[in-house]
Amino acid sequence: MFEEIKQISNDSIINDQLRQAMIKQMEKGYQEMGELNLQMTNEWYSVENEAEAINDKIVKGEW
Repeated sequence: MFEEIKQISNDSIINDQLRQAMIKQMEKGYQEMGELNLQMTNEWYSVENEAEAINDKIVKGEW
């Protein structure tokens, strides 16, 4: 069994396939992180805009 594992780990085709699978998984992870960052940024700007609107109403005495 150990010899079979050594042979597989020395097989360049399998190493290339594993490398490609890892790269695809990383691409997917980075894409998901980018989507989460965009969502958090949009939510942050929404909260910031709402806070600014409330502040303006307080300054104008409308609140």
